[in-house]
Amino acid sequence: MTNILQIHKSLKDARLRNGLTQRELALRVGTSQPAIAALESGDTNPTIETLIRYASAAGFSLRFTLDPVPPADPVVERYKADVDRTLLRDNLRKSVDERLLTLAEWQVVGEELESATTLAKGRAAGKQPKRR
Repeated sequence: MTNILQIHKSLKDARLRNGLTQRELALRVGTSQPAIAALESGDTNPTIETLIRYASAAGFSLRFTLDPVPPADPVVERYKADVDRTLLRDNLRKSVDERLLTLAEWQVVGEELESATTLAKGRAAGKQPKRR
């Protein structure tokens, strides 16, 4: 299970995969149909024992894993605050081809800017630009 907050959806999916109604599952678990409905909607905070009984009655076993969370990079975290989410969303709406075209255009503009900067530095230093 990847997200404990989504467990109620996984439980409902387990019940449906076994072709059980909420009432049938409630009989197997030893509870009421409204209790099953509340569990599947995420309106309750079940104990681990309740989750195990539910999963077993639905024909599944319950397994927990602990996955290490990588430490946050302070540099990345600092820059996240400054990200323009509007531009990010606009870019993500584009197709891959549109994004690649934009990158190619930026590369051309970057090369032109670099050339112009080199030319301006040469003029400031009193050098004549090389003719092509």
